[in-house]
Amino acid sequence: MTASTAWRVPSPAEIPGLSYDALVEHLRLSKVNVGHYQSVASALQEELAKRSPTNAYRCIKCGHTEYQVGAIRTARSGWSSFFGVETAQYHAIICAHCKYTEFYQGKVPPGQQALDFLFGS
Repeated sequence: MTASTAWRVPSPAEIPGLSYDALVEHLRLSKVNVGHYQSVASALQEELAKRSPTNAYRCIKCGHTEYQVGAIRTARSGWSSFFGVETAQYHAIICAHCKYTEFYQGKVPPGQQALDFLFGS
């Protein structure tokens, strides 16, 4: 989001065109500014659910429809690796039948990064 659109509530027609990060940010803002987002909060949640990798899941390798969910965290650069700060998080969707695994990028919250730095991972 740019500075000019940071606090503008999207219309229902604009929601499908939002990036994943913008959609997540508007959902976060909808919990803080309930009155402003009241008319579009459910549309934001529905759009996020549509984009979920587990929505109508079917393994691309074997076609199975059951899955498991996991996550891993890693360091992205030399400095974060040196200090033991894990700055990347990936969500894993694992086929329950053949164990084929797909990874989707996530974010490690800054507070967790600070704890990693202080206490090690």
